[in-house]
Amino acid sequence: AAQGIGLTTAKLFAEKGYFVGLYDINIDGVNELLATGDFAHACAGFCDVTNSTSIDSALAEFSQHTDGKIDVLINNAGVLSSGSFAELAQQKHDLMIDINIKGFTNVAKLAHPYLKQTAKSTMINLCSASSIYGIPLLAVYSATKFYVNALSQALSIEWAKDDIRVIAIKPPVLNN
Repeated sequence: AAQGIGLTTAKLFAEKGYFVGLYDINIDGVNELLATGDFAHACAGFCDVTNSTSIDSALAEFSQHTDGKIDVLINNAGVLSSGSFAELAQQKHDLMIDINIKGFTNVAKLAHPYLKQTAKSTMINLCSASSIYGIPLLAVYSATKFYVNALSQALSIEWAKDDIRVIAIKPPVLNN
């Protein structure tokens, strides 16, 4: 939530009157946002989506402000590294998998109980236009976003019984 799509989305929801949780690995960034006055009804904190304990803590902290409910969860954490698949450093491949797949999955799993106890809740997963067709020089990124799209489709059906709407948004490459 400290920058990019996360920040833009947080501002939109704040303008619409939602209580917004600003969570990011950039704790200084989200704390600075609280001080701007743009988020009159918000809380902020640290969240590392590669760590289940961190996700649990962020969800619990947010839910203390909302009576345990989450109306809309923006599952947004993601990283992109571009370059030739064979030449891109292994740690860059691993980081995309750790954040874009494992982090995404962990947030969805750990948020489910909060979403389930909130009538007509929604989980919005940030996917990518590169999930439609694999993109050269973005092979692993595209693959991780294929995963986000497929899990979003499956959870949309599976979680409908829990009154949870699940959608994937597929923006093109953005400059922000």
